[in-house]
Amino acid sequence: MKMLPRVLFWLGIISIPLAWIIWYVGIDVELLRPVLGGIEDPALKAVLQEAHAERLGIWVGIWPVTLLVLSNILEKNAPE
Repeated sequence: MKMLPRVLFWLGIISIPLAWIIWYVGIDVELLRPVLGGIEDPALKAVLQEAHAERLGIWVGIWPVTLLVLSNILEKNAPE
C-alpha cells in the first residue's frame, strides 16, 4: 500500500511541467471538439484559441494538486 502514494506523488510532480507545457502550446491543441477550424475571422479565432489554451492549462493544472493531496491522504491513512 506504500507504493500507491509514492506513484501518485511522482505523477503529481511530473504533471507540474506538463501543465506549463500545455498552457504554452495549448493554443494549437483541440482535443474533443475541433470547432475553431470553422471560424474564418482571424481576430476572433485568435482570441478563442487563447481562451481555450487557458482553460486547458487550468484543467491540467488542477491535476498536480489533486494527485499530491491524494498521495498525502493515502500515505497518512495507510496501515503500518
